[in-house]
Amino acid sequence: MFLRSEWSGLIPSEVLEKFYRNIFSLAQLFRIIDPNTFSHREFGFLLIRDNKEIFTRNKSFDVPEHLLQYVRAEIPQGIMIGGIYDPPPRGKSITQLKWLGHELIFDLDLTDYDDIRTCGKGKEHVCPKCWPLVRDAAIFIDETLREDFGFQKITWVFSGRRGLHAWITDPEVMALSEDARDAVVEWISPQGEKLLRPFYWQERALRIFGGIESLDRINITNIIAKKKIAEIWENVRKKLPRIDRQVTIDINRLLRMPGSIHPATGRLVTIIKDLQTFYVDEVPTIYELVS
Repeated sequence: MFLRSEWSGLIPSEVLEKFYRNIFSLAQLFRIIDPNTFSHREFGFLLIRDNKEIFTRNKSFDVPEHLLQYVRAEIPQGIMIGGIYDPPPRGKSITQLKWLGHELIFDLDLTDYDDIRTCGKGKEHVCPKCWPLVRDAAIFIDETLREDFGFQKITWVFSGRRGLHAWITDPEVMALSEDARDAVVEWISPQGEKLLRPFYWQERALRIFGGIESLDRINITNIIAKKKIAEIWENVRKKLPRIDRQVTIDINRLLRMPGSIHPATGRLVTIIKDLQTFYVDEVPTIYELVS
């Protein structure tokens, strides 16, 4: 267990207890992960003990009912889920276990775009004016994964606070090494000043981030047109996906579990039906769910 900080008040235990007893479900989780992997999954929990936050991991459960019993008894503020191990984690460090696989994960957070946000309301703020930065980045990632890599099983999840998580569950991604995962991130979110990408990649970026459907209609030999495209492209570069690389690369990473509650906001961590139309306010809080 790891002692984190003095507790200043998160979600009241009586509210959480009611949620875990009457509302909490593993249905969203099993829409993403293979149920056959459940007993070998690592779980982590944020607990409150003696008015202090404690994070504990290296836990697993033989059957879903045992996880339900655990959360109803321990009343965690947050629930995290990780990779697959053999033997299953049972309090023993995962570094001593055989790693069997992990979904390919992408993490987008609005605060990573603070330098280009124009709402002027502070980094903790989320509003319809700045949310499109995350939305468009997710759409770009989704299209790139499908069209450039051929992945099909992609689920987008609202993190419960200011961002989105993508879970890619195609069978071939489960055993990808950290280097392979890093290469996928680099293709989608290149670092450095030089951007050496094929024309179709750049067209996709111009369409999603710049609103240019096709370059075919633009006479790029025209000096004025060239200058305009250069200005648009510079703006596009600033909006390219700002992925938390460590979340994607780390094969032992724990991620907030779909169907759980984000302790800082009380909002449900939930699967998104439509990236284009989704907005944070449509996600219920725990207080709305238990009322």
